Amino acid sequence: MKKIYLFGLIMLAVVGSLVGFGFNEEGDFGSKYLSQKESSSTVDAADSDEEQNIVNETNELESQLREQQLAEAAKVAPAKEVPVLTYHHIVAEEDLRDRHYKEDGSLVNSVVVLEEFKKQMKWLYEHEYLTLTLDEFQQYIEGQIPVPKNSVLLTFDDGYKNNYIEAYPVMKQYGFTAVEFLITSLTDDETVPYTSEHNQYLSVEEIEATSDVFEFASHTNTFHNSEEDGTAYLISKTLPEIQEDVLASIDLIGNTSALAYPYGAYDDETMEALEAIGVEMAFTVQGGNVQPGDDMLQIHRNSVRPHHSIDDFEAIVSVR
Repeated sequence: MKKIYLFGLIMLAVVGSLVGFGFNEEGDFGSKYLSQKESSSTVDAADSDEEQNIVNETNELESQLREQQLAEAAKVAPAKEVPVLTYHHIVAEEDLRDRHYKEDGSLVNSVVVLEEFKKQMKWLYEHEYLTLTLDEFQQYIEGQIPVPKNSVLLTFDDGYKNNYIEAYPVMKQYGFTAVEFLITSLTDDETVPYTSEHNQYLSVEEIEATSDVFEFASHTNTFHNSEEDGTAYLISKTLPEIQEDVLASIDLIGNTSALAYPYGAYDDETMEALEAIGVEMAFTVQGGNVQPGDDMLQIHRNSVRPHHSIDDFEAIVSVR
């Protein structure tokens, strides 16, 4: 009787969580930085093997329903291309400091003002966009599943604390998901008060707290760096060195096979090194949308800049 009653409650939660695609797939995360998160539609904790089985069954049902919804939506209007958007800093206007500006008085390219970010997320919501997970995005490129026309993959590079403070609540409000590419050596063990006076990075606690919106992938461990002549480490270092650093990053994050190239810098040897250690998707900074059959180690992304108006944003996202 207890099992039937509990399962009924969970099923009601599952149905509610699927409205408008506003749920996240189950994911496993690294033991140091992230704990395994349960879906929002499951009980907080499984007190017995019986209840854990119900949790697993419910997660599987969620996954199946998500696939069904994707397929049905794609039948109406399948996506020919999918845009991938890239953000770095999201900063409220009152928190902007001198360091956020260039000499000419314009904002540096890595900053998007919170108020503009809110407008962009609202636009996506009002135009019924679906934010894909990495797994769905990969299956789309591989030609395994269709996705609806208004599909997009949101990504954030570097793992800044302001992504938690400013971007996370906005995306959670709209039921959106995104990928956070972490420079794992910069992840903080302790959570400290927020300030915009200098760069701050996500703490372990903040990573865990945002895992209902963000999934996490690699931006290397210590190789988000360059030589004195400006050559990026992913090009200047040897293949074994590159592999060691990326593997260290992936080990800290956990269940991921995706990476974003620091500075967008890579060459054939970089891709060879990554492929050999099981990296399946690597993201560039080259503009353009993604289609099935594209090179998965050279995935294009469209950077959102501070000077982009909402009309510019619409043009970036819209697939003609």
